[in-house]
Amino acid sequence: MKKIVLFILALTISPSIIKAQEGIPIYHDYLSDNLYLLHPSMAGASRCAKVRLTARMQWFDIADNPMLQTFSFHTHLGEEAQNGIGVIIFNDRNGYHSQKGLQLAYAHHINFGNGADVNKLSFGLAGTLVQNQLDETSFDPNRFDPIISGVVQSEMYYNIDIGMSYHYKGFFFNATLKNALLASRDLYSQFEPVNLRNYVGSMGIYAGNGSVFFEPSILIQYKEFSGQMITDGNLKIYFNLKDNNMVYVGGSYRTDWEPDAALNYFKTITPILGARINRFTIAYTYTYDLSAIPINNSGFHQITLGYNFNCRQQLIKMGCPEIF
Repeated sequence: MKKIVLFILALTISPSIIKAQEGIPIYHDYLSDNLYLLHPSMAGASRCAKVRLTARMQWFDIADNPMLQTFSFHTHLGEEAQNGIGVIIFNDRNGYHSQKGLQLAYAHHINFGNGADVNKLSFGLAGTLVQNQLDETSFDPNRFDPIISGVVQSEMYYNIDIGMSYHYKGFFFNATLKNALLASRDLYSQFEPVNLRNYVGSMGIYAGNGSVFFEPSILIQYKEFSGQMITDGNLKIYFNLKDNNMVYVGGSYRTDWEPDAALNYFKTITPILGARINRFTIAYTYTYDLSAIPINNSGFHQITLGYNFNCRQQLIKMGCPEIF
């Protein structure tokens, strides 16, 4: 019964716990020049190879607080850059629950542009191997429960993501089906859903006057099993500096749309601050819970560090920063 209770609590207490059992959690690090974390079709879409490290920590004043670390790398292949590959390694911990995973991606890019403006259609496929763990070593051994083994329970499963992207000048659109396969994990109870499908779409436009650019965008998630929909409304403002450097500020508002209106309680706001200096990227996000009954008031902190290399010659005049 204790496993079942733990699983039910995970479903009812925190949306971040739910995400921690579905592969790479979707937070706001995609807004830090890191759309590849969401969409495998972005592998190698940029003119540069990109390395990104992210670290997220929630609720500093709570023991065994949720933490996430990711490492991602993706690059184009060949002089024509029609193909791209990528890898993501992640470690996600939430109290007694944790998951570690490896994702490999391949993308194919079709260029329709004339060289002056980007006009690119991309398709991507990614395979993910995940190890889920439940640490029972600290559970009370004096309370008899035949389900509790007192060891670290571990199960592995695999899944695939399928996606596409389209870029035209400053406009971009991405769509990905995450966890396309039915996956039986059987770590917490027989009541765990095998349908982890999450439909993710993002769209935006990058436009400005040469020194200041605006990038409004939206992201929508739809979870097939629960019928839950989550939306992000985003705005980033870029300030171009000398030598192709830039700084940016922005914000994101996230809310969920539960099928039962009484459960529509999850709302957050996230300010964003970042910079690209030469080949280096750094960004910071702070997520604050605006829910009617917040879980904690200390907020969620996340930092992203990045490095670009193996850059092809910049020929196009207009495109979003993800392409440049």
